[in-house]
Amino acid sequence: MKTYWLISVVLLLNLSLLLINDYFPGTLEAIGIPVWLLFAIMAVMIVLSALSLKPDKEKHFLITFPVVSVIYPLLLLVVLTALGGESASGLSLTSPILWIGVIVTLAVFRRTYRKAQEEEAQQG
Repeated sequence: MKTYWLISVVLLLNLSLLLINDYFPGTLEAIGIPVWLLFAIMAVMIVLSALSLKPDKEKHFLITFPVVSVIYPLLLLVVLTALGGESASGLSLTSPILWIGVIVTLAVFRRTYRKAQEEEAQQG
């Protein structure tokens, strides 16, 4: 279980750094973090997550993670905008792509959660 939370924290930290760099270009360069490294770490964490997640045993994780993974970046976008940042990539709270991503993410997690519930009902 701790592995899932470690993966989640690393993914959210990477996402935070990438968003900060998007809203305030040059930030990662100034602190000496190459952007490619963040993408590589993120890819590894996503693969580890896919390989290690067991929906039947971690049903509560399937509820908590989607909420955190959607709300946290949205709050970060609000904070970065309030600090005067402007997205270099066009990713903002008014972006339809962002809201489509939020809906798709929640739909995928909902489907996974329901599948875990059905499997649990069949076993029990």
